[in-house]
Amino acid sequence: MNNFTKWLEEKVYPVAAFFEQNKYLSSIQYGIMLTIPLLLVGAFACIISDFPLDSYQNLMVNIFGKDIWQNWNWNVLNPATFGLIGIITMLGTAYELCRKNEISPLPGVVTSLMTYFLLIALDENGMLSVNEFGASSLFLSIIVAIISVEIYTLCIKKNIIIRLPGNIPSFVQDQFVALIPSLICAIVFLIVRYLIMITPFETASNLIYGLLQAPLTGLGTSFVGTMIATFLNSFLWFFGLHGTNVVSSVMTPVWYAARDANLAVYQADPLALRPYIVTNDFSNMIIFLSGTGLTLPLAVEMALCCKSERIKTIGKGGLIPGIFNVNEPIIFGLPLVMNPVMVIPFVLVPIVCTSIAYFSMALGIVPLPTGVAVPWTMPFFFGGWMMCSDVRGGILQIVILVIAGLIYYPFIKTLDKKYVEEEQVNK
Repeated sequence: MNNFTKWLEEKVYPVAAFFEQNKYLSSIQYGIMLTIPLLLVGAFACIISDFPLDSYQNLMVNIFGKDIWQNWNWNVLNPATFGLIGIITMLGTAYELCRKNEISPLPGVVTSLMTYFLLIALDENGMLSVNEFGASSLFLSIIVAIISVEIYTLCIKKNIIIRLPGNIPSFVQDQFVALIPSLICAIVFLIVRYLIMITPFETASNLIYGLLQAPLTGLGTSFVGTMIATFLNSFLWFFGLHGTNVVSSVMTPVWYAARDANLAVYQADPLALRPYIVTNDFSNMIIFLSGTGLTLPLAVEMALCCKSERIKTIGKGGLIPGIFNVNEPIIFGLPLVMNPVMVIPFVLVPIVCTSIAYFSMALGIVPLPTGVAVPWTMPFFFGGWMMCSDVRGGILQIVILVIAGLIYYPFIKTLDKKYVEEEQVNK
């Protein structure tokens, strides 16, 4: 283990350091980390609202009423936390990139905000959809922030700006400096919007997701298809794109159909061999166990095995949400997004663990999913047990989480050493 960690420090970390010095990647990381307070609030709200215990849910309905209890999180608080990830990331990325380009940040942020609204779509009533501000638009928001700020920076450096004469306050001067860059951004992004509108995708979000979803069509529930979906989920998340939304939008109908087929067999004869391994419950309890990347053991290692105060704090904050399969605090807090040190385990862990689970069921070591629906927030062991109606399903979850922890450990220790050095320099 020590030799492997040393190899990571000598070979992987220099490459990671090179990428982290890139102004675009570091600006994106800053923008993503700006969402941490919202993510923690939203994660705990999801646990409270969807705690998988019928007696608890009935008690809450009796106390608050059915309408309030069903709506307070998903229709009210969730859009104000998770639902703002995209736009907050855009604002933070634009701000940090302006700062790195040594130009006044706030006018650049305002320009980015304008261009973002030029690209997002209206619903059938001519209103903005809250979906345009969340994680599903994260990739679009990053692109908008970078392009608009670079246009703004280029105009300033080429002196394509308006400067007021006399001793004008700098705040006022900055707004007139941003006038021409904002006008150019408006023209460019208006043209882009209308070019996209004449394509079959119609909107910028549809264009991005449509192109990414196409390779997923027809993968089904085979081992190869499951591995591709598992890989793409983590790979897209690494680049700040909501991989779960992309993969699930195509695979969920297939996974639901597989679950229904298994349930029909199980109801007819609980001992009969069910036809499918990969169902919707398999995806929730295996592929997405503790969230994309199976990050619960990573959170434990961050909280208990690391010395960096930054890593320890984020790990502690991600422990309880991770138990209930919510891991945005880890994905965006560490972060795993755009983190070159952690990309290998983040992609490798789900592939290894899903393969182990798949073949454990294919070889008859663990029973196949029964088709009985399991709440996606069900904690590990209990979720696997319910999925298979057999304690071996719960044991399988524990085994793959242990394996995930073993894979993550040398990488998080390498990152921990780096962060400790940074913290000591900044003291």
